[in-house]
Amino acid sequence: MKNLLTLLLPIFLFFACDEIPPNVGMGTTGPEPEPNEVVQKVLIEEFTGVRCVNCPAGSEAIEQLISIHGDRLFAVSIHAGQFSFPYNESKYDFKVEDGVSLLSFLGEPQGFPTAVVSRRVFDGKTDMQLSKSEWAGFIDQELAKEATVKIDLAGEINDGRVLSATATVDFLSPPSNADPKITLIITESNIKDYQETPEGKMADYKHKHVLRDVITPFDGESISFTSGESSVKEFTYNIPDEWNTAELLLIAVIHNSGTDKEILQVEALDF
Repeated sequence: MKNLLTLLLPIFLFFACDEIPPNVGMGTTGPEPEPNEVVQKVLIEEFTGVRCVNCPAGSEAIEQLISIHGDRLFAVSIHAGQFSFPYNESKYDFKVEDGVSLLSFLGEPQGFPTAVVSRRVFDGKTDMQLSKSEWAGFIDQELAKEATVKIDLAGEINDGRVLSATATVDFLSPPSNADPKITLIITESNIKDYQETPEGKMADYKHKHVLRDVITPFDGESISFTSGESSVKEFTYNIPDEWNTAELLLIAVIHNSGTDKEILQVEALDF
């Protein structure tokens, strides 16, 4: 009997290992937050391009992470760098000036796909750019933090395609940075256009979370802090005719300035 078990054990282990799903991050655990509880949310800024053959795999990984974390994780896909130039057949040029500025601001990547999580240089890293295999773990780490900032974001787009938005910011504890800033970003999803893929150039690839513009300066606008009082910022923006307002997302980011660019909190509003 002992010899029979010895023979069967490796077979059992082989099939048992086959059932283990791929590890894309465990996601947040624990009880659901109370309705009025302020929770930490995270921004991932992906650098990509229509000529980048490996970038669709990065975009798919981000969609999987969003499906895990829901509205606690927001993404911006920034078309900048050597792979971002449109094809002659492309309907759109996703490469915008603010995206190029953000690439320099957050650091040139060594390869693609690549992304920045919370604009942090994590322990053991020398810069903010992270490879695809690192995203899930560092997102989990950031989501486990206690929130220090609350953002209430409200807005609308009127019939004249003018976006009006108000960001009300409360610091739940005094900021350690002398000059905290707010950045307001507009993204658009489900834009069909050309993209290089491992199977070849695809004409109707769905581009998601595309950086359309930054309403504030790309590196943010100063926001005041007064203990016990809210800081309120109002913005208006004219939406270009070719953008689909139903697919737009307005993202408000509160972050440090100077050499420390860490994001303190993020919130988003769709239309």
